[in-house]
Amino acid sequence: MDKVDMIPKGGFISEMKQGDNVKAVFMVSEKKLLTTRNGRPFARLQLIDKTGEIPAMIWDDVKQKISGIELGSVVGVRGNVESYESRLQIRLNTVRSLDKDSVDISTLLPTTQRNISEMIKELDQVISHIRDKHLLRLVGNIFGRQELKKAFINAPAAKTIHHNYVGGLLEHTLQVARSAIALFPVYSYMGMSQDLLLAGAILHDIGKIYEYSYDRVIDMTPFGRLVGHVYLSAYMVDKEISGLDDFPEELRIQLIHLILSHHGQLEFGSPKLPMTKEAMFLHMLDDLDAKLTGFDSIIEATPDDELFSSFSQIYNRYLYTRVYSEEE
Repeated sequence: MDKVDMIPKGGFISEMKQGDNVKAVFMVSEKKLLTTRNGRPFARLQLIDKTGEIPAMIWDDVKQKISGIELGSVVGVRGNVESYESRLQIRLNTVRSLDKDSVDISTLLPTTQRNISEMIKELDQVISHIRDKHLLRLVGNIFGRQELKKAFINAPAAKTIHHNYVGGLLEHTLQVARSAIALFPVYSYMGMSQDLLLAGAILHDIGKIYEYSYDRVIDMTPFGRLVGHVYLSAYMVDKEISGLDDFPEELRIQLIHLILSHHGQLEFGSPKLPMTKEAMFLHMLDDLDAKLTGFDSIIEATPDDELFSSFSQIYNRYLYTRVYSEEE
């Protein structure tokens, strides 16, 4: 089908406001058939496009309307935007499955709002800050593999919470690396290695290229679910080091430790607790970017007239939506 004959996308999720009538195309990232307390069936779909995600509710003729709709289905919907517990959702009147070839899939995959070409240039600039010849060669060899670099550029950094979109891994990595460059001078008197910290910031999540699939919806691969990106990242880096004849053993041990401990706590999937200053530094930078981005996504999804977000199960709190301006 020619692009001119494709079904138009319609409105984007980021543009929706309470009370809007919706006629648009989305992808289904979640489908649940549920029952109210009085036994009435209803369905909850999670709809996505490149600008975000929104829940959608079906209250009438439920089984008939969701028949044939699965994870990754492309659907055309009609409905109305409403607010429930301070979050927008769509009350669906009609929903029908569409042929994936009849729509422009690039409009449906959640994608970073930043310019990817500019971020690629920025990644190369960040790598150029590394002065240690061993670390520079290691990072250069890894990103010199074009298929790996392409996967890294497109991969999400998570399925939910933060940077859960195409380009999210690149965006998150740059944020952590830029924070390391900016903050290191404040703590340099402690005698840490900036090159080690920066290499850890660039490589700490590289295993996520195998942890997530994102050709239709973002989901964990079996490898990712069973093994996880922390081990995968450490394994990939250690395997690359094994091919470098003169890579110092002490540097190898400390870099692998940074990667294995970057989640900071055992209960958060970190095989080791941070035991070096650089490892603690990296963990705090990684956690800072993840949490701030998570806060931002929740607040941005809250209607403008609401002072607080709905209660976040992830952060166990309501989030205040107002930003103080001196002009006020």
